[in-house]
Amino acid sequence: MRVLWLSATSSIKVDSTDKRIGGGWITSLEQELDKKPDIYIGRIFISNRAINSQYTIGNTTYFPVPGKIVKNRFVEIINRWAHKLEPESLLQSYIKIIDEFKPDIIHIFGTEFIYGLVISKTTVPCIIHLQGSLILVKHKWFDGISGIDMLRYSKKRLLIQGYGSLHEYFFFKKAAERELKIFKGCHYFMGRTDWDRRITSVLAPEAKYFHCDEIIRHEFYLHNWQSHLYRNKLLIITTMRDCTYKGLETLFECQKILQKSFGENKITWKIAGIDENDEIVYLIERKYKDSFKNNNFNLLGRLEEKELLREMLDADLFVHPSHIDNSPNTVCEAMLLGMPIIATYAGGIPSIIGNKSEGLLVQDGDPFALAGAIIELFKDNNHAVSLGKNARTKAMVRHNPEVIADRVVNIYSSILSNI
Repeated sequence: MRVLWLSATSSIKVDSTDKRIGGGWITSLEQELDKKPDIYIGRIFISNRAINSQYTIGNTTYFPVPGKIVKNRFVEIINRWAHKLEPESLLQSYIKIIDEFKPDIIHIFGTEFIYGLVISKTTVPCIIHLQGSLILVKHKWFDGISGIDMLRYSKKRLLIQGYGSLHEYFFFKKAAERELKIFKGCHYFMGRTDWDRRITSVLAPEAKYFHCDEIIRHEFYLHNWQSHLYRNKLLIITTMRDCTYKGLETLFECQKILQKSFGENKITWKIAGIDENDEIVYLIERKYKDSFKNNNFNLLGRLEEKELLREMLDADLFVHPSHIDNSPNTVCEAMLLGMPIIATYAGGIPSIIGNKSEGLLVQDGDPFALAGAIIELFKDNNHAVSLGKNARTKAMVRHNPEVIADRVVNIYSSILSNI
């Protein structure tokens, strides 16, 4: 079976210049399907590197394609201010590769990107592997920080250049319109939560939906979190991106509440994926007229897999405060490690972690409920450890690599047998 994958990210494998070029859950699936000799994968991925030709490793052929065409800096600024989407002319590269590779089926990762539009330009059956949804992100964009706050507190230099959260919102708004076309044009979807199944039933009511879980990064299967009973303080870790809808402002408000209860040096909060130069940090510090450093936060920035794993194993608690999500891999990774977890009732999160059985769930944007849940687990270590163990048991079954790889192949076969 010949399968062509379309994704925004590249593979963890090396290309002909012997450079590491990415990683993630898509690569984890690729590595498992590599073990199946009758599956031949072509991977088209967006690349701004100087890679001009395809290359093959094992049963997988890689096709780097450009992410943008415009290179004039002045034109780029104009386009950012106009919130201009990528031109559909970029699809020509995809169509050419489809004709060359001659796949039996096309597997599209995400509805957020331009390559989802190839569905209307090919007769090859296509299935979309749902990630998130720009349509829903657009609705939740200002849940934590208002548009007025963004305009008032953003870095004016970035704003003038067409960068920043406010400009990004208007770009996402246009991209959400494109995403709706992608949903309506696709006949097959692959998802894993009640949330993504339900939005698919509304946005693509005639489509067939297949349930399929994800394979998490390999290292997280191999380690088991242990409680740090010798400590007299609490170390919390959170992983997130530089986005307004991920709930960073909730953490900031929550930490202030906790410091009043425990004292200023009792709780340290580490945040991976965010550093002090990110716009969201600048916005929050200006809005609250206070700094993350003064409130015992440690912004770790972007971490490699093993660095993140080390930080998570060293922490006492994992907190995920997002306003919108599907099945965040960070939560799944924490579950695999067996960590005590507090997350929000957002998107598909209730489908992956049971409240009071594998973790605690609180309303998003509520720093008081979040603080209360943290205090609850801090005061009852046995309960925290029990939740973590239950989470690990559930995650090890749900994220079984062999089962998921077989499921994906069976979905491919099911689609091909019905066309």
